[in-house]
Amino acid sequence: MIVQATVEAQSRDRLLWLRLAALGAFACFVVVWLARPYVGGDTPFVLDGTNAFLSCLSSHDFVACRYSGQLDPFEGLTSPIGDWPLLQHIPDIIAVKLGANSHHARELVLIALGVAGVAGSVALAYLALRKVGQNAWFWGFLFVLLSSPLIAYAGTTAGEALAGGLLVCVVAAAVLQVSPPLLALAAAAACFTKETSYPLVVALGVLGLLLAKKRTGRSIRPHLIWGVGGIAVAVVMASLFNIVRFGSVLNKNYLEPPLHTPTVGRVLDYFVALFVSPSGGIFVFWPAASVLLVLACLLPLTRAGRRLDLLPALVLIAVVVGVTVSSASWWSPFGWAGYGPRLTLPWVLPLVLLALVAYGEPLGRLASRALAPVWGVAAIFAVAFACALPHVGQMWRQEEKAAFFEQTKPPCDPPWRIGVARFHKCQHDEIWFRRPMGLYSVRGVAATGGVFMSLVLAAGLLGCLVLLRSDLEKRYAPIGH
Repeated sequence: MIVQATVEAQSRDRLLWLRLAALGAFACFVVVWLARPYVGGDTPFVLDGTNAFLSCLSSHDFVACRYSGQLDPFEGLTSPIGDWPLLQHIPDIIAVKLGANSHHARELVLIALGVAGVAGSVALAYLALRKVGQNAWFWGFLFVLLSSPLIAYAGTTAGEALAGGLLVCVVAAAVLQVSPPLLALAAAAACFTKETSYPLVVALGVLGLLLAKKRTGRSIRPHLIWGVGGIAVAVVMASLFNIVRFGSVLNKNYLEPPLHTPTVGRVLDYFVALFVSPSGGIFVFWPAASVLLVLACLLPLTRAGRRLDLLPALVLIAVVVGVTVSSASWWSPFGWAGYGPRLTLPWVLPLVLLALVAYGEPLGRLASRALAPVWGVAAIFAVAFACALPHVGQMWRQEEKAAFFEQTKPPCDPPWRIGVARFHKCQHDEIWFRRPMGLYSVRGVAATGGVFMSLVLAAGLLGCLVLLRSDLEKRYAPIGH
């Protein structure tokens, strides 16, 4: 009895240290994101666009304000307000009205929102997974997040981290079956991420509600009504915003021919690249999430999974295809000159959360078998850690990726400057045949801070894996026997 009690006490102590390692690693990343803010991408133009929009309102110019109808040669814009969604304009307008007049102060607001988006995703995933009885998968979710390119984006002014957080929010709100008005607010906020996101947000929200109804038996009709109302508010706001900058409810900038992929063959090329390109494929940049989603989509199609509900898998596949086709049809499918598959990143965490809610049980059994032997833990850790090292390097030295784009001589100037055919040939070569982006970004790991954060990441990933293994062992005990 004494020996057994001692062993149990040692096990509890070990698990406590592992929890501290996993959560402490994430907390360390949060601190670094806030302590080392980085301004990049289109942010200065987004802020200038807010200024232009407020100027149009103050001068009572409410229709096609300063709209040129032609792409300018620098940024490819037809309006000084820009073509970006409301995602960052809304908080930026609020910041300006509260007195944040300098670009620096407004940039810090956007960075804080990005960090909040990632931290909020972790908190909401914990609540949702706990609610559906899949507590063990919280560590799996955290493992997926820590191994993701989002660690390179969260401390920047880019909108991907915030967008991902808002999409996780609408999924969690639906799964938790929060009050209908709160769901409406979450749905509206998720629609601000992109004007092409509306049907995809509907798919995520409705699936979350159906899973909640299956679990609780409660009616989801009020939630559907309020959710539609929230999406309608977002659509109206985006339409009014477009009227001011383009004179139309549509985003005319998006409709310009040079900003679309010209042929079906090229769309298919980019479609495949978004999955497996060495410089932007989601399987290369985020293997943990990719494998989990593939398993979730295939499970109901296997002989052992015939009793599983097929609908969640079909919705997951539809959203993945929708996001990928949409990105492949855009002139810059990865959202370059960003890092990795920038445009698709916000959609991955909400899909992972839905997959865990819908198929947590069968996925748990698969994971328990994979993690049962020590070599299984070691192999999964090694792959995830190796693939995440470039993300750490990029996070620590954001400028490293520039060398990837400098390989091509002359550089791939945008299609409105050099012509559509020439641009897409250049981009095709860049996507498939240049030295991979990660080999440049990983250089940032060589810095002292990069080494430290790599060790932090290793501790966090290993802690998450062992905790996931331990919790699954309790659920499906005896594991490995």
